[in-house]
Amino acid sequence: MVRVKVVQFFRGSRQGLLLLFALMVSTLALTGCRSVPVTDRTQLMLTSSSYENRLGEEAYAEYKAQYPRSTNAEYNQALARCGKAIVEVAGQKDFNWEFLVLESSTQNAFCLPGGKVAVYSGIMDLMNNEAELAFVVAHEIAHAIARHSGERISWGYLQSLGGLLVAVGFQNDTINGVYGTGTELGVMLPFSRSNESEADQIGLLLMAEAGYNPRAAVQFWSRFSSNSSSGLFGSWLSTHPCDSDRIKAMNDQMGAAEEVYKKARSPKGYGVTFHHK
Repeated sequence: MVRVKVVQFFRGSRQGLLLLFALMVSTLALTGCRSVPVTDRTQLMLTSSSYENRLGEEAYAEYKAQYPRSTNAEYNQALARCGKAIVEVAGQKDFNWEFLVLESSTQNAFCLPGGKVAVYSGIMDLMNNEAELAFVVAHEIAHAIARHSGERISWGYLQSLGGLLVAVGFQNDTINGVYGTGTELGVMLPFSRSNESEADQIGLLLMAEAGYNPRAAVQFWSRFSSNSSSGLFGSWLSTHPCDSDRIKAMNDQMGAAEEVYKKARSPKGYGVTFHHK
């Protein structure tokens, strides 16, 4: 009887629903927090690193089955060198690191949880030198060591929980739709953009500590930029910060990165220049 009355209270009272949601959020916030390496930002984390790494292993196997490995010796050797240098300063000893150049015109790269890194030959075709590659790789590795994938999964859990409570409490399709759209545009997309900005910041410092000139990051991104910053609406709906904002942030952080670069144990400058054979 008591249990029935509690359920009826939460289903029939918006105040009760909000109280339940607040209690759940508070409990999750207290039990599922960690600090991001380098930035020391507190993040919500409701998954385990072993779970995330297992997902990374499975996804990496699928990518390797889908795309052939590049036979470009210049690209493979450059990725092996800069990957090794960045791993040495990343401080993530429990990752089973792996680096691959995948043959594809796709202009992208990724690092899955657990240290599974792939760079498509399509984006390497746009790079002038190894230092530009180092920034792209360091940015992707930053996502992995910051556990952005696990953080996004955790916020997804919270979003789903909130949606369930709204559905039970209001039983109204319009309100359910407003909640879903509102949390996606107001929370999840800005959250994705903040993750990208954080990966830029961490990646810039990682490449500098690994001995690569951090100026290469701005040079590459300025050239790679697709002028996607036209209009507030497009930026608002994007999962990434607009290019001009990213470049400005990199320039703002350049002083700190150059100080790290000056102290690098093995300075490499811009590394090897690519010939794109």
